[in-house]
Amino acid sequence: MFNLLGGALTVAKRLMEAEIADEPHGLRGSHLRLLSMTPTEGIRPTELATRVGMTKQSLGEFVAALQAAGYLRVEVDPQDRRARVVSPTDKGVRLQQRILQIFADTEQRWQDAVGPRQWATFRKVLTRLAAEK
Repeated sequence: MFNLLGGALTVAKRLMEAEIADEPHGLRGSHLRLLSMTPTEGIRPTELATRVGMTKQSLGEFVAALQAAGYLRVEVDPQDRRARVVSPTDKGVRLQQRILQIFADTEQRWQDAVGPRQWATFRKVLTRLAAEK
């Protein structure tokens, strides 16, 4: 079972990386995933770590890499000057949009491969499993 899921995820990751290979970002799939899950209005690092399922320490390394590449910014939270807020830069938003388009294209490709009925069932199962955190 895990081999099947791992295989599907590997295919999706390869498709995304192939689609953005021409963009000079030097980021790994895990960086792109983090970027895609960072809201444009910003989010505190602790909340982002929870959202993406990683420790705050690990998140800090990923945020630093994305910040150095110009995709994220870290600013003081205007609501609480002791806290920080992570948000995408304009460059980051453009890459987020590209990532979302790749996800949509991949979904469509997979739906075309298995048919709309099977795809709807697959999405329903994934949605239920993801909700069981």
